[in-house]
Amino acid sequence: MTRRAGLPAAHHAAPASSLLLVVILSLVWGCNWPILKLGVTGLAPLTFRAITLPFAALGLLLLARLSGESTRIPRAWWPRVVVLALFNITGWNALILFGIQQMAAGRAAILAYTLPIWSVLFSLWLLHEPISARKLAGLIVGMAGMAVLLGEEIFNVRRAPVAAILIIGAAVSWAMGTVLLRRWAPPLPQNTLTGWMMLLGWMPLVVAALWFDPHPFTSLAAMSGTTWFAVIYNIFLAGTLAYWAWFRMARTLPVAVSSLSSLPVPVVGVVSGMLVLGERPGASEVIALTLVLASLAAVMFPERK
Repeated sequence: MTRRAGLPAAHHAAPASSLLLVVILSLVWGCNWPILKLGVTGLAPLTFRAITLPFAALGLLLLARLSGESTRIPRAWWPRVVVLALFNITGWNALILFGIQQMAAGRAAILAYTLPIWSVLFSLWLLHEPISARKLAGLIVGMAGMAVLLGEEIFNVRRAPVAAILIIGAAVSWAMGTVLLRRWAPPLPQNTLTGWMMLLGWMPLVVAALWFDPHPFTSLAAMSGTTWFAVIYNIFLAGTLAYWAWFRMARTLPVAVSSLSSLPVPVVGVVSGMLVLGERPGASEVIALTLVLASLAAVMFPERK
């Protein structure tokens, strides 16, 4: 079988580089939960995302161009790239932004990162991807970490059921997008594919923003320094850098591995919510972190043959 352009073979992904991507995602996306909370407090949720996504997308397309990569998508691939954009970008962002408005940042991060459960289920259905005993153990241990954090969230879900449903829906949308990306394996350079997905996924969001926020320019003119910081962070770090890292993992690693690699993000989200917003995590975060790291060790390091 020939190797497709822009898509490294999964067995060529070095564990060290994969761990580096996990660190990038954990810190950048984990810290973004309280920052995102601040951002959607200063701006309407869809307006916030409508002004951050296009710049992050254009940044990735510019990187592709500077790297000598083609930014063109073959006509036959446009429908699938649009579908990938709707699941990975539009569905995730539209649902998560309204959900986080109504919940604490750390709690929202916990619910959002039920992603591995949905990803593994979708991968069994669509990819028939085998799961070794060690990866299955990693999934169980990682979900145990999530269960520890979710323990007292049951009561919060009862108090804010709409927010919980929105955030879990965002996780399901993202999981489906991740599995479809692996199934279809578009023969496109990484930065080109990610940039176009972000740009295409942004288009429905900006239309919705104009509908739900009839005075977006007034909101932009009144932005505080904190909101500007949230916007800039989401363009360059949570947008360009983190999306590049995530989609690189999603294309080069098995779904079970790439999904589980996102598990440290809610732990960082809880801790950063405490530092930035004064939220109060308990001792359960320490237990959860231990379980999450154990799950990563089970799936990220090569198995002996």
